[in-house]
Amino acid sequence: MEPKCVHSCKGLCAALSLAEQKEEAAIGEYRRFAEECDYPDVKIMLERLVFDRQRGLQALRDLRALLTERFATIDNISDSFA
Repeated sequence: MEPKCVHSCKGLCAALSLAEQKEEAAIGEYRRFAEECDYPDVKIMLERLVFDRQRGLQALRDLRALLTERFATIDNISDSFA
């Protein structure tokens, strides 16, 4: 069963976590296929897919870092009123 979004993003973004896991799995599979492939055009395409997926994975990680920082800032502001 696929995890559902809990709509409580603060430190628990299931969508980002699941997307990261799927991208990492896809990268691993494409790498294995590319390593085993003997046909140059297919090997190049698989390596390109790995590169594109790595960029996507980095974008997900960057967004996670941004959200972590944003929530920390909100917490600091909220704490200053307490």
